[in-house]
Amino acid sequence: MKSVITSALVLCAFLPFGCVSSPVVRQAPSASNVYSASAHLPADLRRVAVLPVTCDGSFEAKAGRDVLQPELIAELTKTRAFEVAPVSREQLGAVTGKSEWSADEVLPADFFTGLRAATGCDAVLFCRLKQFRAYPPLSVGWDLKLVDASRRTVLWAVDDVFDSGKPAVANDAKQYYAQAAAHSGTIGDPELFLMSPRLFGQYSAAASLAALPAR
Repeated sequence: MKSVITSALVLCAFLPFGCVSSPVVRQAPSASNVYSASAHLPADLRRVAVLPVTCDGSFEAKAGRDVLQPELIAELTKTRAFEVAPVSREQLGAVTGKSEWSADEVLPADFFTGLRAATGCDAVLFCRLKQFRAYPPLSVGWDLKLVDASRRTVLWAVDDVFDSGKPAVANDAKQYYAQAAAHSGTIGDPELFLMSPRLFGQYSAAASLAALPAR
């Protein structure tokens, strides 16, 4: 028997601004394509295994994945919604036989059992960088799915693209930058924020994760 998690289950090094890494006030969700099984995360969900970010395999996407995976982990940690347990490609390969997985693939029957044994996780976050444009207007797309490791059901998902060429997105990103700068006491030019793939990617991850169900 094999378990299948598909998208049908849900509707699912650049500019050196270290200041934005400081904790920021969690903004209202700006992602528009979001699924939540409940308004609150399960009470027994304490640790989440975060799988390596997948992408389409192009040079640009791989470069974006390498730059933005640490930013995604950092933004997940900032939410304090659960303990974050990043899974390396080497660890995932040792446990499952493959170094990366997407939620749309047919998964081994012991996929979740193996990850629970290896990481102590209660849920698994599948991460895909679905779009990455490193030149203005910057664009980053995330496809994230949080799956209960015991019940094997989708708890939450977001599938959205953040394009800085759209005024509403650009303004939202500048607001995120302003909040981060206020927290760190740093003064900077918000327009430069829209020229850094890393920082714009950080914003896109934060905006996506702001839609996580409450505790």
